[in-house]
Amino acid sequence: MTKTVIVLGAGSGFGLAIARALSEAGHHPILVARNAQNLQTMTEQLHTEGLAADWIAADATDPQQTANLFMQVSRQFGHPQTLVYNVANTTLDGPLTTPTSEIRQRFDTNVLGAITTSRQFLDLAPTDTPRNILFTGGGAAHHPDKTTTTLSLTKAALRSYALSLAAEMAGTNTYVGLITIQGISGTSEAMLPANVAQVYVKAVKDRSTTEIFYPGTTANSPSEFEQLRKLTADPVKLHDFLVSHPRAKTFLENHPEFLESSGPSR
Repeated sequence: MTKTVIVLGAGSGFGLAIARALSEAGHHPILVARNAQNLQTMTEQLHTEGLAADWIAADATDPQQTANLFMQVSRQFGHPQTLVYNVANTTLDGPLTTPTSEIRQRFDTNVLGAITTSRQFLDLAPTDTPRNILFTGGGAAHHPDKTTTTLSLTKAALRSYALSLAAEMAGTNTYVGLITIQGISGTSEAMLPANVAQVYVKAVKDRSTTEIFYPGTTANSPSEFEQLRKLTADPVKLHDFLVSHPRAKTFLENHPEFLESSGPSR
């Protein structure tokens, strides 16, 4: 059977790392996102590393585009074995300020896109065909915060759907996994994209646990956002942290609320 993997949400961070790790493990990733130029660049990068990969531009929130995507993949590579839904709008916001139209758009991206593409993927082949669906969840689903309002509610909705779908597919040959990422990219050794990607490889190999927490094996307490907020309250620790993890500087520049208060935000 083909080991083609559709990676929806193939950006330069986790998405590319997931595609690379799966290709190294013998799968054939199809990188999917809206920007064709970025997809071509990333695919060519994988080719220079001697790794198999292809790309198709599509908007995960457009059902017609994703339907065409699945038809194209099936025609060129056979029925795909695995779908990775790594699409997310992770913009932080509060409970009173974001226009409901923007919340609706983020819900389409983070939740409805996952539901639509999962159904389309499942319709490609009989239920006794071995397949995998992996959703990228987040610790925000377990820890609502006044700075992560829409992210938390959409990740919680995605978690609910993933767990429900897993229960529905129990007894079939379809494995549904939720990878609950409890950290911010680049802010620790564990949160380097290459290390996070290995969780997806293991999930496809083991096909057992429905919700996989990473790092750790249970929901974080306190959340990654609370941990970061406490860290930034100490100038010495913050300096050392940014020296060790320069990617975090961009995150903090985009989210100055973490530099303004070290107290709990709930």
